[in-house]
Amino acid sequence: MFLDSLLPILQKIINVYTRQIPIIIGLACLFAACTVFKSQASSPGKVWWRNPGLATDVTYALLHGIAGPYFKLPALTLVYVALSLTVMTPVEVGEFFAHGGGPLSVLPFWAQVVAQLIIADLLLYWIHRIFHGHAMWRYHAIHHSAEEVDWTTSYRFHPVNLMLQPALVTVIMLTLGISPEVMAFLVPFDVLSAAWVHANLNWTLGPLKYVVATPVFHRWHHTLPDEGGNSNFAPTFAFWDWVFGTFYMPEGKLPETFGTDDPLLTEGYFRQLLYPFKSKDGDFPIAAVKQAE
Repeated sequence: MFLDSLLPILQKIINVYTRQIPIIIGLACLFAACTVFKSQASSPGKVWWRNPGLATDVTYALLHGIAGPYFKLPALTLVYVALSLTVMTPVEVGEFFAHGGGPLSVLPFWAQVVAQLIIADLLLYWIHRIFHGHAMWRYHAIHHSAEEVDWTTSYRFHPVNLMLQPALVTVIMLTLGISPEVMAFLVPFDVLSAAWVHANLNWTLGPLKYVVATPVFHRWHHTLPDEGGNSNFAPTFAFWDWVFGTFYMPEGKLPETFGTDDPLLTEGYFRQLLYPFKSKDGDFPIAAVKQAE
C-alpha cells in the first residue's frame, strides 16, 4: 500500500529530472567551453566548477527543480478563490487556468510571445527593485550571497523570492490572457537567458548593451550597493534600466567584487533558507524572546 502511494511521487520526481538534468548538463558544457578562452572571461582564472558556492547552487537547482512548481501555488490559489467569488462558474475557472482569459488572449501565438517577453520583463524589473528595498532585501540577499558569480548563480533564490517574483508575474500574465502554452514555449529561453546574464563573460554586445541584458550588465548588479549593486534590475531587456534611470555600465571597467556585506549570510542551502528570519545578532526572534524571559 505504501509503495503504491510512493511510486507516483517518485515518478513525478524522475520526470522533473528527466526534463531538467539534460538542460543543466548542456549549460555546464556550454559555459565550460567558454572558459577555454580566458580573454572572454569577466573574472579570468575563475571557472564555475571551482566556484566555492557550487555545492549551494547545485542544491538550489536540484531541490527547487522539484519544488519550483509548488512555489506558484499560493498565488494561483488566491487568484482561483478571487475568480470563484465572481460570477464565473467552476468550468469557466478551469478554462481560465488552462487557456488564460484576459484582454491579451485574443492575440495570435507569436504576438502573445512578444507581449509575454516585454510585459513580464517590465513587471520583473519593478518587483526586483522592490526586493532591493529594506522590507524584502533579506529574501533577495540570498541571490546576492554568491561571492563568485557564474551561470550556476541563476538557481540561487529563496522560495519567498520565487513566489513573489517569477511566480507572481506568471499569475499576472495569465490573468492578462497570456496562454500557458506561450509560457511553456518560453521556458527554455528563460533558463538560457538567466544562465547567460550570470555567466563569467566580459561580453557587452557593443551598442546593444542598452537593449539587451548582458553578462557584464548583470554582473555589475551583483556588486555591492555603492559599486553598482543598486542598478541593472531588468532580467532580459536593459532598456528598462535606461528608461528608469538605473542603467550602470562604466566604459572600460569590469565588476570585480561580488556578494553581500553581512557576515551572517554564509554558504549552505538550509542556512540561507533560515537567514531572512534571523535577527542582526544571529538569533531567531522567538529564541531571543525566550532567552530574555
